[in-house]
Amino acid sequence: MKKRFYVGGLILIIAAIVVGAVLMLGKKVEVEATSKVMVNHPYLIHFSHGLNDASIEKKQVYITNSAGDKVDVTMKLLNNNQTLAILNAKSGKYTAHIEKNAFKDILSNSEKQEITFEVVDEIKHIASKEDLQNFFLTAVKKERRYFTGGEAETTAVSESADMSMAEAKSDNASGGGLDHSTTNNQVEGIEEGDIVVTDGEFIYSTYDNNIIITDARDPKNIKQVSKIALDQYSYPMQIMVHDEMLIVIKDQWIESKESKWPYMDGTSLTTAAFYNIEDPTNPTFIREVGQDGYMSGVRKYNDILYIVTNKTPNYWILYDTPVEDVELRPYTYDSEEDEKIAPMEIDQLTILPGATEPNYTIISAIDLNNFENKKVETKGFLGGSSNLYMSYNAIYLTANNYEMPTTLEIEVDGDAESKKISEDAAQTSIARDMIIAPISTNTDIYKFSIDGTNIAFAASTSIEGTVLNQFSMDEYDGHFRIAVTEGHSWGAEPTSKNHLYIFNDRLEKVGEVTDLAKGERIYSARFMGDKAYIVTFKEVDPLFVIDLTNPNAPKVLGELKIPGFSNYLHPLDENHLIGIGYDTKTMVDSYSKQPFTVTGGIKISLFDITDFSNPKEQDNVIIGGRGTYSEVQYNHKVLFRNSEYSYFGFPISIYKEKGEYDIQYQGSGAVVYEITAENGIQLKGDLVTPPAPGEEYESWESMIQRMVYIDDTLYTVSRNGIKSYDLQTFNSLGSVRLQ
Repeated sequence: MKKRFYVGGLILIIAAIVVGAVLMLGKKVEVEATSKVMVNHPYLIHFSHGLNDASIEKKQVYITNSAGDKVDVTMKLLNNNQTLAILNAKSGKYTAHIEKNAFKDILSNSEKQEITFEVVDEIKHIASKEDLQNFFLTAVKKERRYFTGGEAETTAVSESADMSMAEAKSDNASGGGLDHSTTNNQVEGIEEGDIVVTDGEFIYSTYDNNIIITDARDPKNIKQVSKIALDQYSYPMQIMVHDEMLIVIKDQWIESKESKWPYMDGTSLTTAAFYNIEDPTNPTFIREVGQDGYMSGVRKYNDILYIVTNKTPNYWILYDTPVEDVELRPYTYDSEEDEKIAPMEIDQLTILPGATEPNYTIISAIDLNNFENKKVETKGFLGGSSNLYMSYNAIYLTANNYEMPTTLEIEVDGDAESKKISEDAAQTSIARDMIIAPISTNTDIYKFSIDGTNIAFAASTSIEGTVLNQFSMDEYDGHFRIAVTEGHSWGAEPTSKNHLYIFNDRLEKVGEVTDLAKGERIYSARFMGDKAYIVTFKEVDPLFVIDLTNPNAPKVLGELKIPGFSNYLHPLDENHLIGIGYDTKTMVDSYSKQPFTVTGGIKISLFDITDFSNPKEQDNVIIGGRGTYSEVQYNHKVLFRNSEYSYFGFPISIYKEKGEYDIQYQGSGAVVYEITAENGIQLKGDLVTPPAPGEEYESWESMIQRMVYIDDTLYTVSRNGIKSYDLQTFNSLGSVRLQ
């Protein structure tokens, strides 16, 4: 019988008693784990209930091999003891044993848990379409448990399927025309592509969904000579010039012809369109290839074009659609073979052991020599990626591995009202934990060897922490180095700490420097040969100099603390480093009276690292005030470089403080500095246009996007125009409006 109470306190007491009884007497253990994991990766088993702190020490948790013998492996409890991490297990088959008394609570209906798993050192492609379907069905079940409190399973989830200083030398190019700019690539000889490039005679730039070709041979008479108009569903992301061929990397939307909602149910492809530019005034289409997903990165090395994308298929349709009616394979396209996109073959796909996220990483390699007759080599890997670094021998991809909160399965035998109380309490707890409790993040690293168009999975590992960007990674003398931040740096009680790890060619860890700048996070990193430079920040900017000469024993040599921070580090020479970031100042909140840090103008620093144990800020320049902005802060390709004059520059929009909280627009354009060890930082070119009367912010169309040079002429490129300047005097020479 349903009872009614009129005293609020009594209701809360009764509800608490009911929920407590349900949780203690009616729950059972939910276990989640994969069936395979790669060597060098931790094997994680997630429980709905926490284990006792001493359960490992008391041998209530242990591991046996295929012969039933106990094996000595490292085990740790994570995530409030709800995750068991098994470390350093060699390849082979194992069983994890968790005794009933290993759990914190005495569970009325739980049993001893035994989870079998395998550690593998090689991967194989998917054997059947059913294997792929089962992988995504597992992902759907997992999401239901996390977010809807759906039915849980008590068994393990089955997978169903088994040198860096070179950058400073790459500022100029001479092939095909006069001395001219090149893209600011991370690794010399490995081109990354950009939205503006030049071959020494013509400038190629993007404008909306068009490619504009401009004749720059006469700087006083610049003229647009042709335009490649893409369709309305295509948007250019990067362009490259290869000999007499223009490569356009674009994001393209393919509508579904069979759906009631073709635009919503279409496919997003990353495509590479190739044009013959032997006559730049009349570019002609050659071929187009594409692959499913959004671009993660593009590289060109030794006449091979590599394209990496990420794709999440529409697997959520499986909630209410039979699996056989859903295409879960990624699509590819080649205009040489067919006019339509087609799903990849099963033998081109691989599930990376330990992967649980329903995302693809797709890698293609295209031989650009006589490529009209060459097939595109494409492989897909289930396991997403976020950052890409490429060396001369390998592609390294990183993927964030989040530890999601687990939910409790609640079994209730009471009346409907009691059941409603317990379910509401459980869901409220889940929501609170997901919002308040920081979710820990690890990084999975995947290495793919490259040999021409041959791409092969080589090794993988997992580390604690997250990677900032591609400059946090490097390969040198057969070792892979990576800098990460573990934990969070926000709030009154930050948990962050920073690490640098070194791995051999099999991604086995051989050295490390840990716990740098606790409470701060990495803002920039740069590897230069056998040294690493890391900038962290919270209130001041520590620059760490780390000696990597002995990969087995890296060590911090020196540290410099200055106001502000650098978002990007660029080598000037072997003894000097350029930093570009922001100036900062500390203010006091008028309400809480607590200090906080705000950014000011853009700061350029010149660091003297001649004495590694005592780095110094030799010079600095601060441009503008709070609100001043440049894309160079997060995109290294924006940096203009000319090694002959030791010039460095970037587009900029300048603001200054107006009162305590407001800012005032001061102009937009570009700045060019001469930066040398002898004379420090000297302004050479001020190309900032002051605001017109009543102009309160910069014009999107006329903002400078890039700067390039050809011989002794500087060109600034905006969306709607190109201007030319003498590279020594910076006097204006000519201009053209793009359309």
